[in-house]
Amino acid sequence: MRIWSFEQFDVSPRRMIPLGAAAASVLTVAAWQVLGGVLQGATAPALAVIWALVFYVVLSTPRRALDGERVAQAKESVLLSAAATACLKVTGSGPRTVLLLRSRDPVISKVLRETGRCVLLGWRVSDAVASSSGRLTSYSAAAALRGVAAHGARDFDPGDEEMKGLASSSELSRETKLPVFMTACFFTPIMLLLYAVFSHTYAAQSLVELTALEFIVLDLAFYLSSGDRLQR
Repeated sequence: MRIWSFEQFDVSPRRMIPLGAAAASVLTVAAWQVLGGVLQGATAPALAVIWALVFYVVLSTPRRALDGERVAQAKESVLLSAAATACLKVTGSGPRTVLLLRSRDPVISKVLRETGRCVLLGWRVSDAVASSSGRLTSYSAAAALRGVAAHGARDFDPGDEEMKGLASSSELSRETKLPVFMTACFFTPIMLLLYAVFSHTYAAQSLVELTALEFIVLDLAFYLSSGDRLQR
């Protein structure tokens, strides 16, 4: 199952690119107003970097949201599979199992409602599941739902392949991004202080502008290194 983030959220790349450019331009102009001329000749390159980073943050938002959605669905797939297995054993009916299934994840719940609606309209369970399960970003959750159509829901355990892969990926991401953010937090004040000393920047307004630049740099570093905040 391969789902692109723009397609999953019904977002047009042709609209996201102008939106990202507009957001980056607005924030760059705001940064230019805040910074004033404290960076002198380095103002233009600094603003160009800020524009590029904001543009990337906007365009990568759907992908980060999709990653968070996939993790949430993979966690919920364990309970979904267990519930499907129990319902099949009790009812012995795929259609009844589909109508009885519930989920705490909003996306899975929507897919279950659509599948149940199709079943009530007379669709076969396999056709209803095939029509709606493609909207799930987690192949574990989709496999659990398809198992109902096959009259034998797949059993999952905490060591499921997808869960292990997502856990390893998340751990690697944290190990990579946290040092980057800590480095930015540690070196940004030092570098700006050295710049103030060597450029003989002692005016109160210039120091305020340098402090504002520090906040901008740390905010961008935080957004770039904290993709997990979009995960439910």
